[in-house]
Amino acid sequence: MSIGTKIRNLLRRTGHEVGLHASAMRNRRTDRPRVLFFPSGRREGASLLRAYNMADALTRTGWHAAAVPADLKLPARRRVIRHFAPDILVFQQCRHALNDTALRYGHPVVLDTDDADFFLTIPGLVERLQRTSQAAVGVMAGSQFIQEWHAQHNANAAVIWTGTPITAGPRPDHHARQSDGPPILAWAQAAPLSYVNELDFVRGLVADLRAQGAAFRLRFYGIATEEERNRLRAMFPDLPDMQMLPPMGYDAFLQSLHQVAVGLSPIITQNEFSRGKSFGKILGYLDAKVPVIASDEADHARFFTETTGVVTNDRDEWLRQILALLGDPDRRNRMADAAFEAFQRDLSIEAAARKTDAFLRDLLTTR
Repeated sequence: MSIGTKIRNLLRRTGHEVGLHASAMRNRRTDRPRVLFFPSGRREGASLLRAYNMADALTRTGWHAAAVPADLKLPARRRVIRHFAPDILVFQQCRHALNDTALRYGHPVVLDTDDADFFLTIPGLVERLQRTSQAAVGVMAGSQFIQEWHAQHNANAAVIWTGTPITAGPRPDHHARQSDGPPILAWAQAAPLSYVNELDFVRGLVADLRAQGAAFRLRFYGIATEEERNRLRAMFPDLPDMQMLPPMGYDAFLQSLHQVAVGLSPIITQNEFSRGKSFGKILGYLDAKVPVIASDEADHARFFTETTGVVTNDRDEWLRQILALLGDPDRRNRMADAAFEAFQRDLSIEAAARKTDAFLRDLLTTR
């Protein structure tokens, strides 16, 4: 790492810490409850949705809340905690080495996790996760499967689904989405080549769709290199108009989904880690009013109904439903509109914030 890069990183971390101290100063005379979130990673993915966004949302519900960037070193974290004087610390996962019960400095800790990290082989992670779960005053889990694991270690483990901000503006009607060609069938997995079992499942579906004469364009996301494009072309040789989009920002990703007719979300649980998946890219489908066909895994069946989506592990049913939806834009409109209402009610950032707010306030009352 060059000296210039080191200086820029130091300045960035210093700026983050100064901002947190300024926030603490502005709110030191208020009687609002105080909570610090400690994301495990950068301002993206679960760290964005369950830490940064949640801190902002709780501020709107009467908390003094802030997220401490993951790149702050231990001395800076200590200074922020001391000055902020939080009522509760929230460790968003334990993938960050400092998100450890040993570093709570006398403050009550809530552990928040939405992945089955207890199946990962990262050195020390499972032990840290279990230790922190046991010592936490409560655990917020992204799905029932994850909640059940933590319930072995903590009697106060609750399911709080990941919520996301809902974008503004109209979504195209499904008749308009196929005005320039056949409807688009998308699998919005960020790294599809890494999901071998799911990719094989999609290959089989596509072969059967082609055999039945279905007209569609297949779309993949997160294809970054020519090598990856060539691998996919070899797997789908009969699809000359297959779309392979590169990695992109989340706003651009959501906008691209406005072109999609049907969104696939397969989960194959031969990989145990997949059993802990939450809604992931389904949140993007819902925001863009894309009808969803999903495996009967995670908490899919607890959210979707027969009017808002398709949830099944029956491969033949996947095929029937894809064919039916591709050929019926009116049905796609009805399903997407119904799912969007459920999305606003149960999977928005406001919905997640209401549950998080109630969970944390109950802990303060109990203590």
